[in-house]
Amino acid sequence: MTRTVVLSAAQLNELELVLADAWGTGVRYAQPGAPGARLRLSLEPLPAHGDRLSLVDSEGTGVGVLEVEGSDGDGHVWGAVAPDRPLGHRDRRERRATFAPRRAGRAVVITGEVPESVAGAWPDGAAHDVVVILDHGDTAALARAVADATALGHEVAVIPAPDESVRGHGEWAEAVVHVSRVLVAEEVLLQVTPRPAARGLVILLTGLSGSGKSTVAKRLAERLPDADPRTATLLDGDEARLILSSGLGFSREDREMNVRRIGWVAALVARHGGIAVCAPIAPYAGMRAEMRQRAEAVGGFLLVHISTSLEVCERRDRKGLYARARRGEIPNFTGISDPYEAPQDADVVIDAGEVEPDAAVDRILAAIAARDAGPTG
Repeated sequence: MTRTVVLSAAQLNELELVLADAWGTGVRYAQPGAPGARLRLSLEPLPAHGDRLSLVDSEGTGVGVLEVEGSDGDGHVWGAVAPDRPLGHRDRRERRATFAPRRAGRAVVITGEVPESVAGAWPDGAAHDVVVILDHGDTAALARAVADATALGHEVAVIPAPDESVRGHGEWAEAVVHVSRVLVAEEVLLQVTPRPAARGLVILLTGLSGSGKSTVAKRLAERLPDADPRTATLLDGDEARLILSSGLGFSREDREMNVRRIGWVAALVARHGGIAVCAPIAPYAGMRAEMRQRAEAVGGFLLVHISTSLEVCERRDRKGLYARARRGEIPNFTGISDPYEAPQDADVVIDAGEVEPDAAVDRILAAIAARDAGPTG
């Protein structure tokens, strides 16, 4: 059985490390079709032994094929992997140690932000060491870290951050040191620093037509610049249909495609460090899960359920859409002739029939602040 798997940024990093023999197995290969070392992935649902996984990146481009050899109860699967294309698709190739392993006497690995100065913040004697910067999948953060280390006069090497989902925190730190020894220097010092909190974010407000999600979304987009340094972009459901999805109807397949297109644009905003505020109805759990997966591959995701009741939505309906739907004039109308699958995994639940728009925005901003204050290392 063949199954296509979209790899996250962290999983692409893990693949790159395997292809470069960063684990020191003695099998280094970069050409398409070459056999090689084992790749370990965190994956649901787990495939069966002998299955073939076609690995693609977030843009759908094939990067490799994995033959499943085993799995465990923790959601991990592993097997031999071969690339679909040569290495070389990642940023800052000239500094990337997976492409050009370099040997130095000693290296300092910085796990997050680069300390502002050597004095008091770096290990003893580190002034002339090679600095290894970890690529966590945030292009903007990587560029800043490389520039900061270079400005301090250091030679810089970049290695992909090993995938934290397939190892514990202690094992992850050991893995960082190990691959740095294989690719950069015999002696490695690990400098644990915080990672930038301001990663991109996708906020999805979902709810019935007339629930108030567009009003809350617009007010949120207006207030975000005063509360958050990231650029905010509003992707309203009605407006997105006029431009992104003008040729689509309201069948289940067309609705899913509409949300998929909004999610794709939102992920691009998040990939570049911005906040995308999205307000389609998004009635199906599967489409929301897909949007979450795409967003979390490049940043964060916040699901807000505007839970205003159907009765209140109908009373608010100035366009008469619900009345027309009840008369059978509008087919596939969410809440009447088409289901709305209420989220079971919402981060914030707001009944806009009870809560004023500004109070709703206050709750969403508080959820964003709490998320950003969480662990970033």
